[in-house]
Amino acid sequence: MGCMTTTPSASNFSLASPEEVLAYIPHALGFYPRNAVVLLIMQGKGLAATLRVDLPAAEGSSDLVAQWADQLVQLVHKVPDATAVFAAVYTGQAPTGNHDSLPRHELVERLAPELVRSGIQVRDAWFVGTIRWHSYFCLSENCCPSEGFDLPDLALTETHLRMVVAGSAPEDQLWDGTGIAEWENKNEVRTNLDILAAEFSGSVPRESLIKDWARLLDEDPVVAERCLRTDDVLCASLLLSLNDRMIRDILPYLAGRGTLQAFEALKEVSRGVEFGPASQDFSDFLLGTAACTPEWDRLERLWYFCRDLLGVAEREETSALLCLLGWVNWAKGKGSSALKLFGTALANDPDYRLAQLMAKLLESGEMPSWVADPARAWRLRLEGRLSA
Repeated sequence: MGCMTTTPSASNFSLASPEEVLAYIPHALGFYPRNAVVLLIMQGKGLAATLRVDLPAAEGSSDLVAQWADQLVQLVHKVPDATAVFAAVYTGQAPTGNHDSLPRHELVERLAPELVRSGIQVRDAWFVGTIRWHSYFCLSENCCPSEGFDLPDLALTETHLRMVVAGSAPEDQLWDGTGIAEWENKNEVRTNLDILAAEFSGSVPRESLIKDWARLLDEDPVVAERCLRTDDVLCASLLLSLNDRMIRDILPYLAGRGTLQAFEALKEVSRGVEFGPASQDFSDFLLGTAACTPEWDRLERLWYFCRDLLGVAEREETSALLCLLGWVNWAKGKGSSALKLFGTALANDPDYRLAQLMAKLLESGEMPSWVADPARAWRLRLEGRLSA
């Protein structure tokens, strides 16, 4: 139904005007929303998270609208200490000219009172068209003309300029995991993969394969990238590991918690006995309920390695890589982007279980505990580039 997104560099923009808020939303999401409502969720005076939810069918019943509104209220309350929201409705439609007939006004009329009754203040709600915006709450020609206001020119808003300097560049559409160029040495890598698979003949040496990933994650990123691209045997071993679902599942933990913790978890899980502290921490981390702060630099490197490996992967390897990319984006709070990647994994293999489970988790609005915790959440770095 909807996806929560962490708010990157929240201190780097202003909520002083609707124009600045509307200019910020594409940066918060990483793309330009369509046919959706976007809620900017506040904790006191600070912006904690951004929620994007698909709009229900226009011909939907009042019961459907009520259910939709109830679900949004529940999602907002997943953000600890949420106090208020700004709402923006994107439909692509043109208003008829009357304030009380703005497109999807019935949704706002149902949602706003529900939020207020639950203890969430609604600061404002806007209809965002293709060239103009209107406030759902302003019914007076004295302050809000019936034709609405011109949408802000992104290039001229302070918020947009600050976010561009921070490295943000909203996409017109979310990346779906396709379009990665095939490697020139793909045939050599695939040949080595066949040799390794025959050599191990079903008995995959998990510790050895995980060590290859660990060395790559511990290496200087430039050196690691060069090794990934030029060492055909190393690349083949990484791909081989993706066909083992235990290794696949432990890779985000290896990146986000460290090599020592990953090997301790592997030992406990491999024994197949009752969960110990290491395997419990592993499980909690994958489900986003762990109390730790993820090692974001290592998770960034894992994301880039997995993206590049799409240029040499096939079949189940591709599904595994898409799921790993989606998990890292979900961990960052980039829910819509993550859901897109899981969707591509399912298009690649409709029966791929991890993609099914993660898509269902995201569609229910679940997010990691650290997403709404400013001390632990991923944030866009002020380095002149987008982190992912």
